[in-house]
Amino acid sequence: MYICYITRRGKQEAVVIGIREYQRLREIAENAEGAWLNRLADEAESEGTEGAVSLEETAALVRAHQG
Repeated sequence: MYICYITRRGKQEAVVIGIREYQRLREIAENAEGAWLNRLADEAESEGTEGAVSLEETAALVRAHQG
């Protein structure tokens, strides 16, 4: 594993890592994000649909707010 710290005035500012480590960390992050989104969807589903807004309605509201 390759790691190089970049400092500015003695304070760590950035890290350079090898491509394999980067790819491993990206996969972990993507899996965690997927699990989080699934958990949110499960929670929303268990709460029922009363007061829910469809994806299409949400998109229309966002477009209207941007315009």
